[in-house]
Amino acid sequence: MKGFRFLEHTADALFEAFGENLSELFENSAKAMCTVMYNPEKVEGKTKLTVEAEGKNPEELLHNLLDSILFELHAKELAFSKIRVLELDEGRNYAKAELEGEEFDAERHEPRSEIKAVTWNQFSVKKEGNKWVSRVLLDI
Repeated sequence: MKGFRFLEHTADALFEAFGENLSELFENSAKAMCTVMYNPEKVEGKTKLTVEAEGKNPEELLHNLLDSILFELHAKELAFSKIRVLELDEGRNYAKAELEGEEFDAERHEPRSEIKAVTWNQFSVKKEGNKWVSRVLLDI
């Protein structure tokens, strides 16, 4: 199963991500978000950091995790090649993820679009059959 796909949108970036469980869904959602900004395949894993998020439900948890990752991308001027969910506690609605990457280099990382925000418009996390699906609209 492919991790994500981009959907047509007139002004912003819209994607659906997929996972066999919530951890995989969160990882693929984060990878899709990074792909909007640059080419993750060009990023080397020179540094690691962790981010944490909480939420009232899986939707809010994913939204807050993506927000935390976006903050790290902007505040520290980093690019991530790998994002791995280390801990996901559905009972507490808590997630911890490890981000692996390096300082952003416009010449090597093929910059694409700047993301202003992860929006709530069209945002969803749901189980469809035996897989999880998210839909995320990014303000670019």
